[in-house]
Amino acid sequence: MIVCEATDIEFSKLRISRAYIKLLCIPEGTEKIVSLARIGNYEVRMFESSQTGSDAVQLFSMELFDHDAQSPVDSCICYSLDEGVAAFQDFISR
Repeated sequence: MIVCEATDIEFSKLRISRAYIKLLCIPEGTEKIVSLARIGNYEVRMFESSQTGSDAVQLFSMELFDHDAQSPVDSCICYSLDEGVAAFQDFISR
């Protein structure tokens, strides 16, 4: 069981890393959104964060989007890949 959990975390980290690279490669002037997973009518998305006046560097934001309601269910700002992995795993477990 522990091996499976470690593998799931590593797979999620790889997925988040690849999506972040895709996000960085989207040209300026284009909507910067990358789909991470779609489960039924829900989708986990990564998108470019708008920078606030904070000293901390925001890497990206993630959201759980409901296609039926055409609105986000939840979202978070991620300052590291590990935060992105935690958010991704939380969103897909719902």
